[in-house]
Amino acid sequence: MAHSTGHPRRVRAAVGAVALAAVAALLAACSSGSTASSAPSGSTTAGAPKAGVASGTLTGAMSSGAIDTMDPNRWYFAVTWGLANAMCTTLVRYADRPDAAGTQLTAGTASMPVISSNGLTYTYTLRPGAKFSDGKAITGQDIKYTFMRLMNPAIDTGTGYYFTNVIGAPAYLAGKSKTLPGIVATTNTVTFHLTAPDGAFLYKTALPTTCPVPNGTTMKPQESGTLETNYASGPYRLQSYEPSRQIVMVFNKNYDQALGVRGHVAKYVFNIGVQASQAALEIQAGQLDFQTSNLATADIIRLSHNASLASQVHQSPRPETTYLFLNNEVAPFNNIDVRKAVNYAINRTAIEEQWGGPLVGSVSSQIMVPGALGYARYSAYPVTPDLTMAKKLMQESGVKLPISTSLRTQNDAPGFMNMGQVIKANLATIGINVTVVGTPNSVNSSYISNPASHTPMGIEPWSLDFPDAEALINTGMDPATPNAPPNLTRFGDKAFIPQFDAAAAALGTHRAQLYQQLDKNLMYQVAPYAPIFNARWFDFVSTRVGGYVYSVAMDAINYNTLYVK
Repeated sequence: MAHSTGHPRRVRAAVGAVALAAVAALLAACSSGSTASSAPSGSTTAGAPKAGVASGTLTGAMSSGAIDTMDPNRWYFAVTWGLANAMCTTLVRYADRPDAAGTQLTAGTASMPVISSNGLTYTYTLRPGAKFSDGKAITGQDIKYTFMRLMNPAIDTGTGYYFTNVIGAPAYLAGKSKTLPGIVATTNTVTFHLTAPDGAFLYKTALPTTCPVPNGTTMKPQESGTLETNYASGPYRLQSYEPSRQIVMVFNKNYDQALGVRGHVAKYVFNIGVQASQAALEIQAGQLDFQTSNLATADIIRLSHNASLASQVHQSPRPETTYLFLNNEVAPFNNIDVRKAVNYAINRTAIEEQWGGPLVGSVSSQIMVPGALGYARYSAYPVTPDLTMAKKLMQESGVKLPISTSLRTQNDAPGFMNMGQVIKANLATIGINVTVVGTPNSVNSSYISNPASHTPMGIEPWSLDFPDAEALINTGMDPATPNAPPNLTRFGDKAFIPQFDAAAAALGTHRAQLYQQLDKNLMYQVAPYAPIFNARWFDFVSTRVGGYVYSVAMDAINYNTLYVK
Protein backbone atom coordinates (compact mmCIF):
# COMPACT_ATOMS: atom_id res chain seq x y z
CA MET A 1 0.00 0.00 0.00
CA ALA A 2 1.87 -1.02 1.30
CA HIS A 3 2.79 -2.02 -0.98
CA SER A 4 0.55 0.90 -1.89
CA THR A 5 1.80 5.84 -4.01
CA GLY A 6 -0.70 6.59 -1.28
CA HIS A 7 -0.38 2.98 -0.63
CA PRO A 8 -3.87 1.62 -1.33
CA ARG A 9 -3.10 -1.80 0.04
CA ARG A 10 -5.85 -4.29 0.58
CA VAL A 11 -8.34 -3.76 3.37
CA ARG A 12 -10.41 -6.64 4.61
CA ALA A 13 -13.99 -6.40 5.77
CA ALA A 14 -14.56 -7.08 9.43
CA VAL A 15 -17.38 -8.42 11.56
CA GLY A 16 -20.03 -6.14 12.93
CA ALA A 17 -20.45 -5.07 16.50
CA VAL A 18 -23.21 -7.62 17.11
CA ALA A 19 -22.53 -10.26 19.76
CA LEU A 20 -18.85 -9.39 19.74
CA ALA A 21 -17.93 -11.28 22.86
CA ALA A 22 -19.20 -14.57 21.50
CA VAL A 23 -17.60 -14.07 18.11
CA ALA A 24 -14.31 -12.97 19.66
CA ALA A 25 -14.15 -16.12 21.74
CA LEU A 26 -14.72 -18.26 18.68
CA LEU A 27 -12.15 -16.48 16.55
CA ALA A 28 -9.58 -16.52 19.32
CA ALA A 29 -9.78 -20.30 19.17
CA CYS A 30 -9.20 -20.41 15.43
CA SER A 31 -6.65 -17.67 14.79
CA SER A 32 -4.01 -18.20 12.13
CA GLY A 33 -1.48 -19.17 14.73
CA SER A 34 -3.60 -21.84 16.41
CA THR A 35 -5.03 -24.12 13.73
CA ALA A 36 -3.47 -27.08 11.98
CA SER A 37 -4.17 -25.51 8.60
CA SER A 38 -1.97 -22.56 9.49
CA ALA A 39 1.18 -24.66 9.53
CA PRO A 40 3.81 -22.82 7.48
CA SER A 41 5.97 -24.23 4.73
CA GLY A 42 8.39 -26.76 6.07
CA SER A 43 6.01 -27.91 8.81
CA THR A 44 5.96 -31.53 9.85
CA THR A 45 2.17 -31.47 10.16
CA ALA A 46 0.62 -34.66 8.75
CA GLY A 47 -0.29 -34.19 5.10
CA ALA A 48 2.11 -31.29 4.54
CA PRO A 49 3.83 -31.37 1.11
CA LYS A 50 7.39 -32.27 0.29
CA ALA A 51 9.96 -29.67 -0.76
CA GLY A 52 9.85 -28.90 -4.46
CA VAL A 53 6.67 -30.90 -5.05
CA ALA A 54 3.68 -28.96 -6.39
CA SER A 55 0.29 -30.51 -7.07
CA GLY A 56 -3.37 -29.63 -7.39
CA THR A 57 -5.22 -26.40 -8.19
CA LEU A 58 -6.62 -23.75 -5.88
CA THR A 59 -9.14 -21.20 -7.08
CA GLY A 60 -9.48 -17.72 -5.60
CA ALA A 61 -11.68 -14.69 -6.17
CA MET A 62 -10.64 -11.06 -6.64
CA SER A 63 -12.69 -7.88 -6.59
CA SER A 64 -12.91 -5.93 -9.83
CA GLY A 65 -10.55 -3.19 -8.60
CA ALA A 66 -7.94 -5.42 -6.97
CA ILE A 67 -5.30 -5.23 -9.72
CA ASP A 68 -3.48 -1.94 -10.09
CA THR A 69 -0.84 -3.06 -12.62
CA MET A 70 0.87 -6.16 -13.97
CA ASP A 71 4.26 -4.51 -14.34
CA PRO A 72 6.43 -5.98 -11.55
CA ASN A 73 8.31 -2.71 -10.99
CA ARG A 74 5.07 -0.79 -10.59
CA TRP A 75 2.65 -2.88 -8.52
CA TYR A 76 1.54 -1.46 -5.22
CA PHE A 77 -1.85 -2.90 -4.22
CA ALA A 78 -1.93 -5.62 -1.57
CA VAL A 79 -3.33 -8.13 -4.04
CA THR A 80 -0.49 -7.59 -6.48
CA TRP A 81 2.02 -7.66 -3.62
CA GLY A 82 0.61 -11.07 -2.75
CA LEU A 83 1.22 -12.16 -6.34
CA ALA A 84 4.68 -10.58 -6.23
CA ASN A 85 5.57 -12.65 -3.18
CA ALA A 86 4.84 -15.75 -5.26
CA MET A 87 6.35 -14.75 -8.60
CA CYS A 88 9.37 -12.75 -7.44
CA THR A 89 12.46 -13.28 -5.34
CA THR A 90 13.97 -9.97 -4.34
CA LEU A 91 17.59 -9.45 -3.20
CA VAL A 92 16.49 -10.25 0.33
CA ARG A 93 12.96 -11.36 1.16
CA TYR A 94 10.61 -11.94 4.06
CA ALA A 95 10.40 -15.34 5.70
CA ASP A 96 7.36 -17.43 4.76
CA ARG A 97 6.16 -17.51 8.35
CA PRO A 98 3.04 -16.28 10.17
CA ASP A 99 2.68 -13.16 12.32
CA ALA A 100 5.80 -11.30 13.49
CA ALA A 101 8.13 -14.07 12.26
CA GLY A 102 7.01 -13.16 8.75
CA THR A 103 8.59 -9.71 9.05
CA GLN A 104 12.09 -11.18 9.41
CA LEU A 105 14.37 -10.80 6.40
CA THR A 106 16.24 -13.73 4.89
CA ALA A 107 18.44 -14.30 1.84
CA GLY A 108 16.69 -14.01 -1.52
CA THR A 109 18.34 -13.88 -4.93
CA ALA A 110 21.37 -12.70 -2.94
CA SER A 111 22.91 -13.53 0.39
CA MET A 112 22.41 -11.08 3.24
CA PRO A 113 24.58 -8.07 2.37
CA VAL A 114 27.92 -6.98 3.71
CA ILE A 115 27.42 -3.51 5.21
CA SER A 116 30.30 -1.11 5.70
CA SER A 117 31.06 0.12 9.21
CA ASN A 118 29.86 3.64 8.35
CA GLY A 119 26.56 2.32 6.98
CA LEU A 120 27.13 3.84 3.53
CA THR A 121 27.82 0.73 1.46
CA TYR A 122 25.68 -2.41 1.01
CA THR A 123 27.16 -5.22 -1.09
CA TYR A 124 24.92 -8.11 -2.16
CA THR A 125 26.36 -11.29 -3.68
CA LEU A 126 23.96 -13.22 -5.92
CA ARG A 127 23.29 -16.84 -5.08
CA PRO A 128 24.06 -19.55 -7.69
CA GLY A 129 20.46 -20.71 -8.07
CA ALA A 130 18.97 -17.29 -8.83
CA LYS A 131 17.43 -17.37 -12.30
CA PHE A 132 14.44 -16.22 -14.31
CA SER A 133 11.63 -18.55 -15.29
CA ASP A 134 13.14 -18.82 -18.80
CA GLY A 135 16.15 -20.49 -17.17
CA LYS A 136 18.64 -17.62 -17.54
CA ALA A 137 20.76 -16.67 -14.53
CA ILE A 138 20.02 -13.39 -12.79
CA THR A 139 23.09 -11.16 -12.82
CA GLY A 140 24.21 -8.12 -10.91
CA GLN A 141 23.64 -6.09 -14.07
CA ASP A 142 20.02 -7.27 -14.12
CA ILE A 143 19.58 -6.12 -10.54
CA LYS A 144 21.09 -2.70 -11.19
CA TYR A 145 18.87 -2.26 -14.23
CA THR A 146 15.84 -3.31 -12.17
CA PHE A 147 16.48 -0.51 -9.70
CA MET A 148 17.06 1.95 -12.52
CA ARG A 149 13.77 0.87 -14.08
CA LEU A 150 11.65 1.12 -10.94
CA MET A 151 13.14 4.56 -10.25
CA ASN A 152 12.63 5.80 -13.81
CA PRO A 153 9.99 8.57 -13.90
CA ALA A 154 8.16 6.67 -16.64
CA ILE A 155 7.78 3.60 -14.41
CA ASP A 156 7.85 4.67 -10.76
CA THR A 157 4.57 4.50 -8.84
CA GLY A 158 5.93 5.81 -5.57
CA THR A 159 8.63 3.48 -4.24
CA GLY A 160 11.54 4.96 -6.20
CA TYR A 161 11.95 7.79 -3.73
CA TYR A 162 12.85 5.25 -1.05
CA PHE A 163 16.27 5.21 -2.72
CA THR A 164 16.92 8.96 -2.87
CA ASN A 165 20.00 8.56 -0.67
CA VAL A 166 21.69 6.36 -3.28
CA ILE A 167 24.43 8.47 -4.88
CA GLY A 168 23.03 10.08 -8.03
CA ALA A 169 19.43 9.10 -7.31
CA PRO A 170 17.84 12.58 -6.94
CA ALA A 171 18.93 13.65 -10.43
CA TYR A 172 17.90 10.29 -11.89
CA LEU A 173 14.49 10.33 -10.23
CA ALA A 174 13.92 13.85 -11.53
CA GLY A 175 14.74 12.76 -15.07
CA LYS A 176 17.83 14.98 -15.16
CA SER A 177 20.30 12.10 -15.44
CA LYS A 178 20.36 8.74 -17.18
CA THR A 179 22.97 7.19 -14.90
CA LEU A 180 23.01 5.94 -11.31
CA PRO A 181 26.64 5.98 -10.14
CA GLY A 182 25.60 4.88 -6.65
CA ILE A 183 24.76 1.37 -7.87
CA VAL A 184 27.75 -0.64 -9.07
CA ALA A 185 27.27 -4.11 -10.55
CA THR A 186 29.38 -7.06 -11.59
CA THR A 187 28.12 -10.40 -12.87
CA ASN A 188 27.70 -11.75 -9.33
CA THR A 189 27.42 -8.66 -7.12
CA VAL A 190 25.58 -5.39 -6.78
CA THR A 191 26.74 -2.63 -4.44
CA PHE A 192 24.75 0.37 -3.26
CA HIS A 193 26.64 3.50 -2.21
CA LEU A 194 24.61 5.85 -0.02
CA THR A 195 25.02 9.52 0.77
CA ALA A 196 23.88 8.98 4.37
CA PRO A 197 23.10 6.02 6.66
CA ASP A 198 19.60 4.60 6.22
CA GLY A 199 18.11 2.60 9.08
CA ALA A 200 15.56 0.95 6.79
CA PHE A 201 17.64 0.27 3.68
CA LEU A 202 17.54 -3.51 4.05
CA TYR A 203 13.74 -3.42 4.10
CA LYS A 204 13.72 -1.24 1.00
CA THR A 205 15.71 -3.79 -1.00
CA ALA A 206 12.97 -6.32 -0.19
CA LEU A 207 10.18 -4.17 -1.67
CA PRO A 208 8.12 -6.12 -4.25
CA THR A 209 8.78 -3.36 -6.79
CA THR A 210 12.43 -4.47 -6.78
CA CYS A 211 11.31 -7.70 -8.48
CA PRO A 212 14.15 -8.57 -10.92
CA VAL A 213 13.74 -7.93 -14.64
CA PRO A 214 16.39 -8.51 -17.33
CA ASN A 215 18.87 -5.83 -18.25
CA GLY A 216 17.42 -3.94 -21.20
CA THR A 217 13.72 -4.36 -20.38
CA THR A 218 11.79 -1.48 -21.90
CA MET A 219 11.45 1.62 -19.77
CA LYS A 220 7.72 1.73 -20.48
CA PRO A 221 5.01 0.09 -18.33
CA GLN A 222 4.27 -3.47 -19.41
CA GLU A 223 0.71 -4.47 -18.54
CA SER A 224 0.33 -7.68 -20.54
CA GLY A 225 1.96 -9.89 -17.92
CA THR A 226 4.79 -10.93 -20.23
CA LEU A 227 7.44 -10.03 -17.65
CA GLU A 228 5.91 -12.36 -15.04
CA THR A 229 5.55 -15.12 -17.65
CA ASN A 230 9.12 -15.21 -18.95
CA TYR A 231 11.06 -13.56 -16.16
CA ALA A 232 9.44 -14.63 -12.90
CA SER A 233 12.02 -15.29 -10.19
CA GLY A 234 9.83 -16.86 -7.51
CA PRO A 235 8.27 -20.30 -7.14
CA TYR A 236 5.45 -19.25 -9.49
CA ARG A 237 5.15 -17.67 -12.91
CA LEU A 238 2.23 -16.18 -14.77
CA GLN A 239 0.56 -18.52 -17.25
CA SER A 240 -2.16 -16.18 -18.46
CA TYR A 241 -3.78 -12.83 -17.69
CA GLU A 242 -7.16 -11.67 -18.96
CA PRO A 243 -7.82 -8.18 -17.55
CA SER A 244 -10.98 -7.94 -15.45
CA ARG A 245 -11.57 -11.65 -15.93
CA GLN A 246 -8.89 -14.10 -14.81
CA ILE A 247 -5.28 -14.65 -13.73
CA VAL A 248 -3.62 -18.08 -13.85
CA MET A 249 -0.37 -18.59 -11.95
CA VAL A 250 1.56 -21.89 -12.22
CA PHE A 251 4.52 -23.50 -10.46
CA ASN A 252 7.87 -22.26 -11.81
CA LYS A 253 9.97 -25.34 -12.52
CA ASN A 254 13.07 -23.18 -12.94
CA TYR A 255 12.86 -21.87 -9.38
CA ASP A 256 15.74 -23.35 -7.35
CA GLN A 257 14.38 -24.62 -4.02
CA ALA A 258 17.86 -24.01 -2.58
CA LEU A 259 16.81 -20.34 -2.46
CA GLY A 260 14.10 -21.33 -0.01
CA VAL A 261 11.52 -24.13 0.01
CA ARG A 262 8.49 -22.44 -1.51
CA GLY A 263 5.51 -23.37 -3.66
CA HIS A 264 3.39 -26.52 -3.22
CA VAL A 265 0.35 -25.86 -5.42
CA ALA A 266 0.68 -26.61 -9.14
CA LYS A 267 -1.79 -23.95 -10.29
CA TYR A 268 -3.66 -20.95 -8.91
CA VAL A 269 -6.70 -19.62 -10.75
CA PHE A 270 -7.94 -16.15 -9.75
CA ASN A 271 -11.40 -15.18 -11.00
CA ILE A 272 -11.77 -11.39 -11.12
CA GLY A 273 -15.03 -9.60 -10.38
CA VAL A 274 -16.64 -12.09 -7.98
CA GLN A 275 -18.85 -10.36 -5.43
CA ALA A 276 -17.72 -10.81 -1.81
CA SER A 277 -20.93 -12.43 -0.55
CA GLN A 278 -21.04 -14.80 -3.51
CA ALA A 279 -17.42 -15.77 -2.88
CA ALA A 280 -18.14 -16.54 0.78
CA LEU A 281 -21.03 -18.83 -0.20
CA GLU A 282 -18.90 -20.59 -2.82
CA ILE A 283 -16.05 -21.14 -0.34
CA GLN A 284 -18.49 -22.60 2.18
CA ALA A 285 -19.90 -24.87 -0.54
CA GLY A 286 -16.41 -26.00 -1.56
CA GLN A 287 -16.70 -24.42 -5.02
CA LEU A 288 -14.02 -21.79 -4.29
CA ASP A 289 -10.93 -21.98 -2.10
CA PHE A 290 -10.22 -18.41 -0.94
CA GLN A 291 -10.69 -14.79 -1.89
CA THR A 292 -8.39 -11.80 -2.05
CA SER A 293 -11.18 -9.23 -1.90
CA ASN A 294 -13.09 -8.05 1.15
CA LEU A 295 -15.68 -10.05 3.03
CA ALA A 296 -18.93 -8.35 3.88
CA THR A 297 -19.49 -7.74 7.59
CA ALA A 298 -22.71 -9.80 7.62
CA ASP A 299 -20.90 -12.77 6.08
CA ILE A 300 -18.12 -12.66 8.66
CA ILE A 301 -20.65 -12.62 11.49
CA ARG A 302 -22.46 -15.57 9.92
CA LEU A 303 -19.27 -17.55 9.34
CA SER A 304 -17.88 -16.77 12.78
CA HIS A 305 -21.00 -18.07 14.51
CA ASN A 306 -20.78 -21.40 12.71
CA ALA A 307 -18.59 -23.60 14.92
CA SER A 308 -18.25 -26.20 12.15
CA LEU A 309 -16.28 -23.64 10.10
CA ALA A 310 -13.81 -22.71 12.83
CA SER A 311 -10.84 -24.42 11.15
CA GLN A 312 -11.48 -22.43 7.97
CA VAL A 313 -11.45 -19.00 9.63
CA HIS A 314 -8.18 -17.13 10.17
CA GLN A 315 -7.54 -13.81 11.86
CA SER A 316 -4.21 -12.01 12.28
CA PRO A 317 -2.85 -8.59 13.31
CA ARG A 318 -2.12 -6.22 10.42
CA PRO A 319 0.38 -3.33 10.14
CA GLU A 320 -2.50 -1.12 8.97
CA THR A 321 -4.27 2.16 9.55
CA THR A 322 -7.53 3.35 8.05
CA TYR A 323 -7.71 7.12 8.13
CA LEU A 324 -9.55 10.17 6.87
CA PHE A 325 -7.04 12.16 4.87
CA LEU A 326 -7.47 15.93 4.84
CA ASN A 327 -5.88 17.90 2.01
CA ASN A 328 -3.78 20.52 3.78
CA GLU A 329 -3.70 22.63 0.60
CA VAL A 330 -7.46 22.73 -0.03
CA ALA A 331 -9.96 24.86 1.90
CA PRO A 332 -11.20 24.43 4.56
CA PHE A 333 -8.60 21.79 5.49
CA ASN A 334 -5.72 24.18 4.89
CA ASN A 335 -6.73 25.56 8.30
CA ILE A 336 -5.16 23.79 11.30
CA ASP A 337 -8.12 24.53 13.56
CA VAL A 338 -10.53 22.95 11.06
CA ARG A 339 -8.38 19.81 10.86
CA LYS A 340 -8.32 19.56 14.65
CA ALA A 341 -12.07 20.17 14.74
CA VAL A 342 -12.59 17.23 12.38
CA ASN A 343 -10.55 15.03 14.70
CA TYR A 344 -12.78 16.02 17.60
CA ALA A 345 -16.03 15.74 15.63
CA ILE A 346 -15.77 12.29 14.05
CA ASN A 347 -17.13 9.27 15.88
CA ARG A 348 -14.32 6.75 15.50
CA THR A 349 -16.28 4.06 17.30
CA ALA A 350 -19.30 4.42 15.01
CA ILE A 351 -17.12 4.56 11.90
CA GLU A 352 -15.31 1.38 12.91
CA GLU A 353 -18.63 -0.37 13.50
CA GLN A 354 -19.35 0.03 9.80
CA TRP A 355 -16.13 -1.84 9.18
CA GLY A 356 -16.80 -4.47 11.78
CA GLY A 357 -16.31 -3.16 15.30
CA PRO A 358 -13.71 -3.92 17.95
CA LEU A 359 -13.47 -7.61 17.07
CA VAL A 360 -11.42 -6.93 13.97
CA GLY A 361 -9.67 -3.72 14.83
CA SER A 362 -9.05 -1.02 17.39
CA VAL A 363 -9.89 2.66 17.12
CA SER A 364 -6.91 4.97 16.93
CA SER A 365 -6.13 8.68 16.90
CA GLN A 366 -2.40 8.34 16.32
CA ILE A 367 -0.35 7.83 13.19
CA MET A 368 1.79 4.84 14.15
CA VAL A 369 0.41 1.30 13.95
CA PRO A 370 1.02 -1.79 16.11
CA GLY A 371 4.00 -3.85 15.01
CA ALA A 372 6.02 -0.96 13.58
CA LEU A 373 9.23 0.29 15.13
CA GLY A 374 8.39 3.30 17.25
CA TYR A 375 4.82 2.32 18.09
CA ALA A 376 3.68 3.37 21.56
CA ARG A 377 -0.06 3.63 22.05
CA TYR A 378 -1.56 7.00 23.05
CA SER A 379 -4.75 8.95 22.28
CA ALA A 380 -4.49 12.37 20.68
CA TYR A 381 -8.26 12.73 20.16
CA PRO A 382 -11.41 11.10 21.57
CA VAL A 383 -13.00 7.94 20.15
CA THR A 384 -16.46 9.54 20.32
CA PRO A 385 -17.21 13.17 19.42
CA ASP A 386 -16.35 16.09 21.64
CA LEU A 387 -18.62 18.57 19.87
CA THR A 388 -17.96 21.33 22.37
CA MET A 389 -14.29 21.36 21.49
CA ALA A 390 -14.97 20.79 17.79
CA LYS A 391 -17.35 23.74 17.53
CA LYS A 392 -14.98 25.94 19.53
CA LEU A 393 -12.17 25.18 17.08
CA MET A 394 -14.41 25.84 14.09
CA GLN A 395 -15.26 29.24 15.56
CA GLU A 396 -11.59 29.99 16.20
CA SER A 397 -10.70 28.99 12.66
CA GLY A 398 -12.47 32.04 11.28
CA VAL A 399 -13.97 29.95 8.46
CA LYS A 400 -17.43 31.05 7.34
CA LEU A 401 -20.06 28.34 7.77
CA PRO A 402 -21.63 26.30 6.33
CA ILE A 403 -18.99 24.71 4.10
CA SER A 404 -19.62 22.30 1.24
CA THR A 405 -16.96 19.73 0.32
CA SER A 406 -16.57 16.16 -0.92
CA LEU A 407 -15.19 12.89 0.43
CA ARG A 408 -13.88 10.21 -1.93
CA THR A 409 -13.54 6.51 -1.22
CA GLN A 410 -13.74 3.14 -2.94
CA ASN A 411 -17.16 1.58 -3.53
CA ASP A 412 -16.16 -1.93 -4.64
CA ALA A 413 -15.37 -3.28 -1.18
CA PRO A 414 -17.81 -3.53 1.75
CA GLY A 415 -17.74 -0.88 4.45
CA PHE A 416 -16.16 2.14 2.79
CA MET A 417 -19.31 3.90 1.59
CA ASN A 418 -21.00 3.24 4.94
CA MET A 419 -18.05 4.77 6.77
CA GLY A 420 -18.32 7.76 4.49
CA GLN A 421 -21.95 8.26 5.48
CA VAL A 422 -21.07 8.25 9.19
CA ILE A 423 -18.38 10.87 8.63
CA LYS A 424 -20.85 12.92 6.58
CA ALA A 425 -23.29 12.93 9.50
CA ASN A 426 -20.52 13.72 12.00
CA LEU A 427 -19.19 16.72 10.09
CA ALA A 428 -22.65 18.14 9.44
CA THR A 429 -22.83 18.85 13.18
CA ILE A 430 -19.97 21.36 12.87
CA GLY A 431 -21.15 23.03 9.66
CA ILE A 432 -19.28 20.96 7.06
CA ASN A 433 -21.65 19.50 4.45
CA VAL A 434 -20.10 16.50 2.73
CA THR A 435 -20.91 14.74 -0.55
CA VAL A 436 -19.61 11.15 -0.54
CA VAL A 437 -18.19 10.04 -3.91
CA GLY A 438 -17.46 6.34 -4.46
CA THR A 439 -15.55 4.70 -7.31
CA PRO A 440 -13.75 1.33 -7.76
CA ASN A 441 -10.48 1.13 -5.84
CA SER A 442 -8.29 1.19 -8.96
CA VAL A 443 -10.01 4.37 -10.14
CA ASN A 444 -10.19 6.00 -6.72
CA SER A 445 -6.53 5.35 -5.93
CA SER A 446 -5.30 6.90 -9.17
CA TYR A 447 -7.50 9.93 -8.64
CA ILE A 448 -6.67 10.75 -5.02
CA SER A 449 -2.92 10.14 -5.43
CA ASN A 450 -2.76 12.73 -8.22
CA PRO A 451 -2.06 16.12 -6.60
CA ALA A 452 -3.74 17.84 -9.54
CA SER A 453 -7.09 16.37 -8.46
CA HIS A 454 -7.07 18.58 -5.34
CA THR A 455 -9.14 15.97 -3.50
CA PRO A 456 -10.42 17.64 -0.29
CA MET A 457 -10.59 14.46 1.79
CA GLY A 458 -11.17 10.74 1.62
CA ILE A 459 -11.11 7.44 3.48
CA GLU A 460 -8.00 5.44 2.78
CA PRO A 461 -6.46 2.26 4.18
CA TRP A 462 -2.69 2.06 4.44
CA SER A 463 -0.60 -0.94 5.32
CA LEU A 464 3.12 -0.46 5.76
CA ASP A 465 5.48 -1.03 2.84
CA PHE A 466 7.92 -2.47 5.38
CA PRO A 467 7.77 -2.92 9.18
CA ASP A 468 9.35 0.37 10.17
CA ALA A 469 7.94 3.77 11.14
CA GLU A 470 9.50 5.41 8.10
CA ALA A 471 7.15 3.42 5.87
CA LEU A 472 4.20 5.21 7.42
CA ILE A 473 5.28 8.66 8.59
CA ASN A 474 7.92 9.58 6.00
CA THR A 475 6.14 7.80 3.18
CA GLY A 476 2.67 9.12 3.93
CA MET A 477 3.36 12.75 4.80
CA ASP A 478 6.91 13.83 4.06
CA PRO A 479 6.76 17.67 4.20
CA ALA A 480 9.65 17.87 1.74
CA THR A 481 7.51 16.22 -0.96
CA PRO A 482 3.90 17.37 -0.55
CA ASN A 483 3.06 16.42 -4.13
CA ALA A 484 4.39 12.87 -3.90
CA PRO A 485 1.64 10.32 -4.68
CA PRO A 486 1.64 8.79 -1.16
CA ASN A 487 1.24 12.18 0.54
CA LEU A 488 -2.54 12.34 0.18
CA THR A 489 -2.69 15.10 2.80
CA ARG A 490 -0.28 17.24 0.71
CA PHE A 491 1.32 18.03 4.06
CA GLY A 492 4.20 20.41 3.39
CA ASP A 493 5.05 22.19 6.63
CA LYS A 494 8.78 22.71 6.12
CA ALA A 495 9.33 23.32 9.83
CA PHE A 496 8.92 19.56 10.29
CA ILE A 497 11.55 18.52 7.72
CA PRO A 498 14.43 18.32 10.25
CA GLN A 499 12.37 16.01 12.51
CA PHE A 500 11.50 13.73 9.57
CA ASP A 501 15.10 13.57 8.39
CA ALA A 502 16.52 12.93 11.86
CA ALA A 503 14.13 10.05 12.54
CA ALA A 504 14.79 8.39 9.17
CA ALA A 505 18.57 8.51 9.66
CA ALA A 506 18.55 7.23 13.25
CA LEU A 507 19.05 3.64 14.36
CA GLY A 508 17.71 1.34 17.07
CA THR A 509 16.19 2.73 20.26
CA HIS A 510 16.95 6.32 19.32
CA ARG A 511 15.08 5.82 16.04
CA ALA A 512 12.03 4.50 17.89
CA GLN A 513 12.06 7.42 20.32
CA LEU A 514 12.27 9.99 17.54
CA TYR A 515 9.33 8.46 15.70
CA GLN A 516 7.24 8.29 18.86
CA GLN A 517 7.78 12.00 19.43
CA LEU A 518 7.22 12.89 15.79
CA ASP A 519 3.89 11.07 15.84
CA LYS A 520 2.72 13.17 18.80
CA ASN A 521 4.09 16.43 17.43
CA LEU A 522 2.21 15.95 14.18
CA MET A 523 -1.13 14.99 15.69
CA TYR A 524 -1.16 17.54 18.53
CA GLN A 525 0.35 20.48 16.66
CA VAL A 526 -0.92 20.29 13.06
CA ALA A 527 -3.30 17.28 12.80
CA PRO A 528 -2.48 16.50 9.13
CA TYR A 529 -5.24 13.89 9.00
CA ALA A 530 -7.70 11.97 11.17
CA PRO A 531 -6.71 8.39 12.05
CA ILE A 532 -9.72 6.11 12.58
CA PHE A 533 -8.75 2.51 13.36
CA ASN A 534 -6.14 -0.23 12.95
CA ALA A 535 -7.70 -3.26 11.28
CA ARG A 536 -7.08 -6.96 11.69
CA TRP A 537 -6.95 -9.53 8.90
CA PHE A 538 -9.86 -11.94 8.41
CA ASP A 539 -9.82 -14.83 5.95
CA PHE A 540 -12.18 -17.67 5.16
CA VAL A 541 -10.80 -20.60 3.12
CA SER A 542 -12.11 -23.94 1.89
CA THR A 543 -11.44 -27.26 3.59
CA ARG A 544 -9.03 -28.10 0.74
CA VAL A 545 -6.56 -25.39 1.79
CA GLY A 546 -3.60 -26.42 3.90
CA GLY A 547 -0.55 -24.46 4.98
CA TYR A 548 -2.43 -21.18 5.43
CA VAL A 549 -0.20 -18.23 6.33
CA TYR A 550 -1.03 -14.53 6.22
CA SER A 551 2.08 -12.55 5.29
CA VAL A 552 2.25 -9.50 7.54
CA ALA A 553 4.97 -7.99 5.36
CA MET A 554 2.94 -8.35 2.15
CA ASP A 555 -0.45 -7.78 3.82
CA ALA A 556 -1.75 -10.71 1.79
CA ILE A 557 -2.19 -14.47 1.76
CA ASN A 558 1.13 -16.24 1.32
CA TYR A 559 0.71 -18.44 -1.75
CA ASN A 560 4.15 -19.99 -1.22
CA THR A 561 3.01 -21.94 1.83
CA LEU A 562 -0.41 -23.22 0.75
CA TYR A 563 -1.00 -26.77 -0.38
CA VAL A 564 -3.99 -28.81 -1.48
CA LYS A 565 -5.10 -31.26 1.19
